[in-house]
Amino acid sequence: MMDALCTITDSWMWYLMCSVSLIQLVGAITILFRTVFDTHKIRPLIFAGANVLLSFLVFFVFMDCSRVVSGSGEHCFMPFQLMMSELPSVFWAGVEVLSGILLLICSRDNMKYRTTNLTSDTVIETVNLLPEGIAVSSPEGTVRLSNLRMNKLSKKLTGEILFDANLFWSHIEEAGKEQGGKYLIRTPDKEVWFFGKDSFEIGGTQYEQITATDVTERYRIIDELEAKNERLQDIHRRMKAVTELSGDMFVAQEEADARAALHNQLGQVLLMGRHYINHKDTTDPGVVYMATRQMNMFLLGEAEEPYLGEDDALTMAVSMANSIGVRVDMTGNTPKEPEIRKILARAVTECAANTVKHAEGDKLQVDLSADEKKTVITVTNNGKPPKGAITESGGLLSLRRNVEEAGGRMTVEFSPGFLLTIEMDNLTDSTEES
Repeated sequence: MMDALCTITDSWMWYLMCSVSLIQLVGAITILFRTVFDTHKIRPLIFAGANVLLSFLVFFVFMDCSRVVSGSGEHCFMPFQLMMSELPSVFWAGVEVLSGILLLICSRDNMKYRTTNLTSDTVIETVNLLPEGIAVSSPEGTVRLSNLRMNKLSKKLTGEILFDANLFWSHIEEAGKEQGGKYLIRTPDKEVWFFGKDSFEIGGTQYEQITATDVTERYRIIDELEAKNERLQDIHRRMKAVTELSGDMFVAQEEADARAALHNQLGQVLLMGRHYINHKDTTDPGVVYMATRQMNMFLLGEAEEPYLGEDDALTMAVSMANSIGVRVDMTGNTPKEPEIRKILARAVTECAANTVKHAEGDKLQVDLSADEKKTVITVTNNGKPPKGAITESGGLLSLRRNVEEAGGRMTVEFSPGFLLTIEMDNLTDSTEES
C-alpha cells in the first residue's frame, strides 16, 4: 500500500480505486444538481460543489497517471503530473475515503431536506400517489403532466399510455355516459370512473386539465338502490292488485252474508208458517202474518230489510223460536253487552231452526256462564242426535264467521248429542239475571 500510484496501475487495487472514483464523481454531480434545483441554500451548495471538485480531481489524477505510465518517449509530461503519480497509493485511497464521507454527508442533507421540504420530486411523487387520475396538457393536446393513475386508465380504455390528451378526451366522449358536461365510463375490469375537463391559465399560458374520480362503490350503491326501488314498485303493484282483490272479496263476503241471513230468515218464516198450520192454538197469527208479509215485500223489492221482529235481537230470537214450536230454556246470567247478545241471538235462531229441521225436537237448552274475563254459551236440544260429524254450512258457517270476527271461539260437537259452545271475551262486567 506504500507503493507509488504509478506502480499499481496493472493491479486489482488500481481498477478498484478507479471504479470507486468514477462512482463518487457521478454521485457528487447528481447531488450537486439536486441541490441547485431544490435547495437554493449556500451551505449545501458549498459542500456539494467541494465534493464534485474533489471527486473530479481524484478521477483526473487516476486517468492522468494511467496516461503517464502507458506513454511513450515522445510524450512530454509536466512536473506536476509526475509528482502526482509518484505519491503513495495509500494517500489517494485516503482522499477517496474523504470524498466518500463528504458524499455521504451531502446525500444525508439532501434526503433530509427532501423529506422536510416541498420539492419538484415531492410534487411528482404526490401526484402519482393520488387515487384520482389527473392530466394537464396544452390546448393542442400535448401532455405536460400525467400521473400514474391516469396513464393506467388510458391503457385500460385505449390500450396506450396517454400521449394525446385531445384524442383521449374524444374517446371518453364516445364511450362514456354524459352527465352535466362530465362523463361516466366503465372500464373493462368493471370499475366506474367519472371524467371531467377544465381549463385554467398560468403565466398567460392556457392549459387543459382532465380529472378522473373512482365512483365504483357509489355506482354500486346506486345500482342497489335502483334494484330495491324496482322491487318496491313491484310490491306496490302487487299490493294495489291485492287491495282491489280484497275489495272484491269483501263485497263477495258481504253478499254471501246477506244471502245466508236471507236464507235463515226465509227458513224461519217457512218453519213459522208450517208450525202455525199444524198448531194454530199455540201460535200467534199476528207474528206469522207480519213476518210473512215483510218477507214477501223484501223478496219483491218493496222493503229494504226482511222482518226483524222486536228491537232487541235476543228477544226477537226467542220469539221466533217459540213461533216455530221450539221452547227456549235459558239459565245463567244473560249478558248485557250488545255484541255478545247479538251472537247469542244468532245462536238461538240457528239452533232452533236446526232443532226443527234436523233433530225433530221442540226444546232448546241455553246455559250461560260468565266471569270477569269471558262469557261461555252452550246450546243443546232434545231432538235426535246427529248421525255423524256435523258439516258446517249455511247458518252454522255464518254463525262461526260472526263469532270469530267478534274475537270469540266456537266449537260444535255431535256425540253423544248436539252441543254448541261459544266463548266470548268480555268488554264489560255488566250482566243481568235471566
